[in-house]
Amino acid sequence: MSRVMIVEPLPLLRLAIGQAVQRLGYQVVAQVGNSQEALLHARSDAPQLVVLELTISGLGGLDLIRRLKLRDPTLQFLVYTGQNSNPFARLCMQAGVDGFVSKHDDPSELDRALHAVVHGRRYFPKERATASTTLGGTELDSLSARELTVLELISEGCSNQSIAEQLSISYKTVSTYKTRLQEKLQVDSRLALAGIAQRNGIGPLGVGAVDALDAQAQPDAEPLQQALLQAVLEASPNPMFVRDRVGRLLLCNRPYLEMHHTSFDRVQGQRLLDAYSLSVEQGRKAQARYEAVVEKGETYTLQTSLEILGEPHSLQVWAQPWRDAHGAVLGMVGFVEDMTDRNILLGQLRDAHEQAQARYRQLTRFASVVLGDLTEPVQRLQSSLGAAKLPTAGRSALQRLTQCLAQLEQLISLEQVRPSWVPGQLDIVEWVAGRLAAFNAHLPKGGVAPMLEMSGVAVRQLWIDEQRFAALFDTLLQYLSETAPKAPLRISLATRLQSNGFVNLNLAITLSQPLEHRQGLALQLCQNLAQSMDGSFRSVHESGETTFLIEVEFPAALPG
Repeated sequence: MSRVMIVEPLPLLRLAIGQAVQRLGYQVVAQVGNSQEALLHARSDAPQLVVLELTISGLGGLDLIRRLKLRDPTLQFLVYTGQNSNPFARLCMQAGVDGFVSKHDDPSELDRALHAVVHGRRYFPKERATASTTLGGTELDSLSARELTVLELISEGCSNQSIAEQLSISYKTVSTYKTRLQEKLQVDSRLALAGIAQRNGIGPLGVGAVDALDAQAQPDAEPLQQALLQAVLEASPNPMFVRDRVGRLLLCNRPYLEMHHTSFDRVQGQRLLDAYSLSVEQGRKAQARYEAVVEKGETYTLQTSLEILGEPHSLQVWAQPWRDAHGAVLGMVGFVEDMTDRNILLGQLRDAHEQAQARYRQLTRFASVVLGDLTEPVQRLQSSLGAAKLPTAGRSALQRLTQCLAQLEQLISLEQVRPSWVPGQLDIVEWVAGRLAAFNAHLPKGGVAPMLEMSGVAVRQLWIDEQRFAALFDTLLQYLSETAPKAPLRISLATRLQSNGFVNLNLAITLSQPLEHRQGLALQLCQNLAQSMDGSFRSVHESGETTFLIEVEFPAALPG
């Protein structure tokens, strides 16, 4: 029974390969994810066959093969890799590998290769071997295995930082490999390297891949344009970004990096699908949405909720296509506004408003209970007294109590019933003069009649909810005359037509002395009546006088 060691960086795939090996009757003695562990287990577990991926961290697959071959020339190797077969199959044959299978092939290829290698036969599918000699040419013969790996990742559009992370090497080392590639292949740009790679069957095939890389390389080709665009981004206090057609990040500003808690080297060239700051599902959805927008080539806005490194964020995203000289869409320039704090504040305000409304409803229910408890006894008291002659103070107190109960009933009705608007057309000048004349007719002996000023009336004919406005006017006049019966009142009325066809009505009633207590059932009823007509009611105390201001809007009416 052959003893097999598996060298595969992906744990799930490592497990699957191990199960395939065991299913064929071979013994798995070690499963490791990098070259350092492979060297240790090759010495301690003495495998007879090594199944390995070429793109592993540390030495790299071909360098690991050479080192292990030096230790044990009889050790067999089967390469099971995601690397392109055309150049790498040839390199593996030169390194003395016994078999080569691409992960893009049918899984049964791995079973056949294992069986062949264990029984002493080499396994390189004919079409791969032929491709390796015809497509590779002499152009790539001078490249090492690690240089080929870097070339493939460049052709896929990966940034230097992304390549460094995938191969577990430093950013500087990647830059060195890139420089060597440009020297050996006699080119001076990443785009040219990608073109050579694709000409030799390495990396993503098709015009779309070259176009995407060209879009990524464009800022490098035009440093001034890149500098200007970066300056625009940095001038924005909000996160901004530039992505290419496939979603790779080309440029961003400092607020964008701060929002994602990262550095530019870490995210440069990264697609939304691969963004470490998003969950897998969020990244997948964001990538699909981005690609759909790029395909349409239209400006878009989006409100979305995302978890960035586990923290919930409410974002407003705006993006605009950026195009080349021929109008082709190269990618998107985007702007992000983080609405999280504002939404939290709005939520708190909504909660506070709902709590206040709940408390107000409780108070209304309580007031309704109190009204029910007091109304019947007061009515019985009035009936029992009948025509009995009461002292003036007692009669005044009973009348005041009855009036307060009536005002409380109106308050509760406004809150519970929310009466609809019942309009009637009237001449506001004649109406106010008539209400004031009725009020003056019931003034007590020695009472002072209010003065009326209506020179500011520009529009007289209005549609008014007469019952509600009369209750407001009469209640306020009655309250002020009872609170300060000897103090003169001034009433000022003004109206102004607005462009929307409504008339702004201002009514000011001024008491010529300060009012110590500007609260109570009567004033609360006035405020609620004004609000029920979408108006306002407030008091102003200045220059030794107290003024109550009523402002309401009513539709203008044609003269009747």
